[in-house]
This record gives sequence, structure tokens and C-alpha cells, in this order.
Amino acid sequence: MPITRYGRRWLAVPLALATGLLTIAISTPANAERSLFFEETAEAFWAVPHACADGSIVSGTLLVRSTRDFEAPDTEDDDPTARVQFLAVCPDGTSFSWAAPAAPATITSDADLKSVTAAGSGVARDILGGVHQVSFDVAWTGIGPLETTVNTAGSKRKEREATATGRVTFDGQVLVDGVNNHPTRPAPFIRVDTEK
Repeated sequence: MPITRYGRRWLAVPLALATGLLTIAISTPANAERSLFFEETAEAFWAVPHACADGSIVSGTLLVRSTRDFEAPDTEDDDPTARVQFLAVCPDGTSFSWAAPAAPATITSDADLKSVTAAGSGVARDILGGVHQVSFDVAWTGIGPLETTVNTAGSKRKEREATATGRVTFDGQVLVDGVNNHPTRPAPFIRVDTEK
């Protein structure tokens, strides 16, 4: 019995479907290897005195957060940065803040999250439009146990509580020079997130 044009179409559909499934099965492992994303973060807070316009002194909050990230096949971040920011709120409700959101940094770290160092400088802008020079040199030392959390398939977080010691300057004036000391902010940490 001859195959009609309608009959050939039904033979072609299963063949195309099988070819497509085979292509997906072959290409999936290679795509998974290329999509690994790595991000390392170390963070700490300091309390810094701030003089308000009315003469009162309040405790401001200084944050230093270092970041290295890259995507496979890379194994290093070509442009590591640190976020350095400050906020103080005065008794009358007015505030003063500034931030260097991505200051260039030299960052070194231990694979087991036992230590991270970040040093560099950058430009900070305040809420009034002023431009300021900021420098930082901070070292984190892991003190807590290494905690691992698997969020979703292929996504993992490793984190360790830490202490931090650092020196931060703002327009050449030393803001902090010592151990993290903010009484209400979270403890310093070192964290690595990976995602496939």
C-alpha cells in the first residue's frame, strides 16, 4: 500500500521529535558547566560619631562590604569592588549619608572562608551632591562554624561569622581604625554563594 502525502507527515513528526530530544540530552551537561556563578561577600559595621547642625553628637553607621564575583569558565574577578557607606540621623530627624557603591579594591581570601582582606579607595557622593575621597583597608577573620545551605538545585551558600578590623578614611580624616564595634547591626560575616 503506497504512503500518501498525509501518511508521510505522520512519519516525519516522530522522527523530528526524537532528533530534538537527543540534541537536548547531549547539550544539557555542557550548558550546566558553563553557567556556574560565584560570589564572595565580606561585611562589617562600625559606629562612628557624627556632629549634627545643632551641635549634638549622634552615632552614625559605617558599612564596608567587599565583593568578588565571576562566572565560569573564569576563576577570578577582574574587577573586585567594595561598598563603603555611612548614615547618621540627627535628633531633629535630618540625616547625612554618603556612599561609594563600587570602589575598586584588592581582595584576597581563604578558600575555607577563614579570612578576607579588602583594600582600596574610591569616590563617595553625599546626599547634598558633594564628592569625597574614601579609602579602606579591612581584614575579616572567620570565628564561627562554616554553615552550608542548599537553596535550590545547584544553588549553595556557605557562610561563617567573623570579626573585622579596619581603617577607613573620608577626605583624609580617619573615621575608624580598629575592630568592628556597631552595637545593633549584625555581626561581620564571610559568605560565598554559588549557583548553576
